[in-house]
Amino acid sequence: MTTRRIAWSIAALVLVALVALDRPAALARGRGSMGPAQRLLGPIASVAASVEWIRFRVVLDGGDPARAYGHARRALDLDARTPAGWVTLADHFVFGRASPLEAEDAAERRKWIRAGLDVLERGERRTAAPEDLAFYAAVVKATFLAGIPDEALGWPGGPRALLEDARRDAERALELGGPDAAAVLEFIAERLRDLDEEGR
Repeated sequence: MTTRRIAWSIAALVLVALVALDRPAALARGRGSMGPAQRLLGPIASVAASVEWIRFRVVLDGGDPARAYGHARRALDLDARTPAGWVTLADHFVFGRASPLEAEDAAERRKWIRAGLDVLERGERRTAAPEDLAFYAAVVKATFLAGIPDEALGWPGGPRALLEDARRDAERALELGGPDAAAVLEFIAERLRDLDEEGR
């Protein structure tokens, strides 16, 4: 697979992920996944959660991550059903805290990446759209993490382990009704074939 083809595949999968996470139908599901605060406050809870996410970003930009994480926790307590909140926090860990600019070595990067993936896993259990978070986890693992050179990340099992894990996420998303997961499964199968050809 050429570099250009890989780049286009990644761009297409990320676009599909963003569209999937914005489906209004996912937010209209039952009250079962609501926390106590959301059941008590009703529609006001989502507005309050949005305010907490703004505070999270402002405090984070101000250089106080511990305090920012308190705002993120309150936002998720107020509105756990919306996938976007879980993605916001996971992205912060995976793309922010785990970046080479923030993390000094591969072990620290792995720690923050695991924190981000744990956020997606917890969110999958609480959101109204678990298929969206399973799908997003598959996209992050297959298109981003599996592409990081081994020496920069040192993930146990390397890119193959990440792709296999991504395949399980995508299969789960498909079982849960995620219509876009089939494209991710095709991409993963192609990447695994590339690894076979490279003897990795």
